[in-house]
Amino acid sequence: MQSPSKTVRNATQEAMNQTFPRSVLSASRDEFGNKEDNPDAKDLLKMNVKDGELPLDLQGHVFIVAPVGSIDSPDDRGQRTNSTVYPSSDGTTPLYNGDGMIYRLDFDNLEAGAFLSSRLVKPPCYYADTATDKCQKYQNLKFKNYGITRLGALGVRNQLNTAFVPLKFSQAESERLLATWDVGRPYEIDPKTLETVTPVGRKDEWKEVTNISLPGRLPQPFGVIQTSAHPCFDPRTREMFTVNIGRSFSNIFSQLIPIGYIFKEFLDSILHGQKTKINAKEKDSVILPELETKPLSLCNKIVAIVESIWKFLRGLIGIFTDNFVYLMRWDGSGNLQKWEVRHNGFSIKIKQSIHQMAVTEDYIVLLDTAFKVSVEELLPTLTNKKYQRFEKLLRNFFDRPQLSDNSFYIIRRSDLKPEKFYVDAKKVTISGEAAHFLADYKNPGDLITLHLSHVCAWDAAEWISEFDFDNDKTRNLATTNLQRLYGTIAGPMDISKFGCHVVNGKKGELVKEHQNVIMDEKYTWGPAISTYQNHLLPDRLEDIYWICLGCWEDLKTEHMVHLYKGYKYREFSLESIDDITKQGRPSNLLRLHIAPQESVKKGENRLSIPDAYSFPDGYWVMSPQFVPRNNSGSSTDGYIVCLVHYGDGSDETNGNEIWIFDAASLENGPVCKLWHSQLNVAFTIHTTWLQKVNKRTATYWIDPQKDYNDVVQQQSRQVQDLFNKWVYPKQEPKTEADCQLS
Repeated sequence: MQSPSKTVRNATQEAMNQTFPRSVLSASRDEFGNKEDNPDAKDLLKMNVKDGELPLDLQGHVFIVAPVGSIDSPDDRGQRTNSTVYPSSDGTTPLYNGDGMIYRLDFDNLEAGAFLSSRLVKPPCYYADTATDKCQKYQNLKFKNYGITRLGALGVRNQLNTAFVPLKFSQAESERLLATWDVGRPYEIDPKTLETVTPVGRKDEWKEVTNISLPGRLPQPFGVIQTSAHPCFDPRTREMFTVNIGRSFSNIFSQLIPIGYIFKEFLDSILHGQKTKINAKEKDSVILPELETKPLSLCNKIVAIVESIWKFLRGLIGIFTDNFVYLMRWDGSGNLQKWEVRHNGFSIKIKQSIHQMAVTEDYIVLLDTAFKVSVEELLPTLTNKKYQRFEKLLRNFFDRPQLSDNSFYIIRRSDLKPEKFYVDAKKVTISGEAAHFLADYKNPGDLITLHLSHVCAWDAAEWISEFDFDNDKTRNLATTNLQRLYGTIAGPMDISKFGCHVVNGKKGELVKEHQNVIMDEKYTWGPAISTYQNHLLPDRLEDIYWICLGCWEDLKTEHMVHLYKGYKYREFSLESIDDITKQGRPSNLLRLHIAPQESVKKGENRLSIPDAYSFPDGYWVMSPQFVPRNNSGSSTDGYIVCLVHYGDGSDETNGNEIWIFDAASLENGPVCKLWHSQLNVAFTIHTTWLQKVNKRTATYWIDPQKDYNDVVQQQSRQVQDLFNKWVYPKQEPKTEADCQLS
């Protein structure tokens, strides 16, 4: 007869096999690698082979990026730690809020094995975050998590935790690498050392989303800059393109971060008073408003206050009247060139985000992407339980579904002339929202082929929070003792689709006879991230590999049902979705094949799913990357490397492994599985591949002191001290003792 404790363990394990893996809830912030590349790193990790064998024709280096929590994220006991953390355990922070960690898997010495290095991305705001957390004298400047972002008195963190862009601007230079995310300048990373090197563009080359400020308020060093997490690089013309977005009222993400924080400070000043009593020892440790440190005459004070009020009111009005999108071009060494993007004579208004963009031979394509961020996702965490119900009411009142139609903006590259300051765009609408899309490079006859993952009634901007657990009637957690999945993305409310759409770029029209869509009840649930043979940017995409996250009962929330109950392109009723979710649909890796347009007969579908692999129950896949075989240009001749999660993270693999598939034979399962006891990752996101890694030799570099000096010199002595001692020299205190030594 089994003991009660063993019975409980068996019941828990059986439940784990049917539920979403809890191993995604924890992540290690430890850095690994060679000491000569990173003095703070622990040893380079040699990956263990769990099953199969490493293919001898694997090559190059796979890069993966992931958020790994923040400097103040707790461990499993709620204590502060610098190692394994549970970033979303507060119940309101999503897993994709956190410092970016770059992982590099090296396959260039297979006789010795596969090796892994990792390093945190550390822009200047990272050092400010660390110092304000560890040093008591900067405590009033600390950063805190607010929904999907992290901000404080100094501004908003640039977490750089989402994607990569490989760059090669000349034949002589080795490949360079950018780390990116949606709210902050992209930063160049040294591919060999993984060190964070420089932003792309000076601070004054980018425009903040809003200039709203309260009377007497100083500009923040780390302003809110909205861009694309997926800038695009054309290796044939050696140009990089990105965007700078702002002032769209509908774009709650960019607008309400600064507004909300400004009013929070305003309320604090009313409730607690603006002046702070200080003694002689403390006077360098507090923020002194400009009007206090520089005495003005009564007349000058009145003028200053009136000017400040006018700027604030003008900024508020601007939310409704001013929108801008700048298309930016960079050659890897000089200043950014930029053009305001207009449609019908007005600057285009982005209602959600430009998470992804694409480049073709003759066009740049922008998409108002199905990644919205609404008011409720930016509400501060209310630690007092009696206020949380009020916060939930606000969430339900302000939240909205994503737009169910895609707005594409098509820009002709030949119109990007240095003497012009704006460029006109054609607008095309395609039904069925998309978060990610790709485009064929060639556009013969001005026909642009777009490949979309239609994430129908599935919202990556919604995550499971404490508000979803008023009762457990939709998930049987009481008897399984499983951790709540705070921070994980909520599940889909309808089946997703893949679409291949042809657009006439010159006319800005859909070519209706060339639209193809495919869905599969077994596979197409939550297509998240794709990969393909893209090292040379193929003329036409033949095969795209997608990971689909599946349907999980414990990711289905009443809030998502409420948001998407009126979805206008619904394929399955909500009752059917409920049944399908209870049955479950596994995560899978599939190959989407796109036949040449000229090869299909009228009425035939260009799209098919000829190969797929469904993961076992309780397994979840993320971050696929195509690795080509030597000298191969075939779209299926290579391997797919991906990150797989399972279990609760208690076994020796921490519940995460690297699986390697033959790209031409997914259905046969992985050819190799890798793991290491010190590899502990949570929610990994995008990837890239480089054939070789070399130490960066490019001379482009923006001096952070020159970059921030104008703003920092306007700040208090406390802020100037912080930048001089910690931010500019790239120093981070490990303990309060380090703060005293400085």
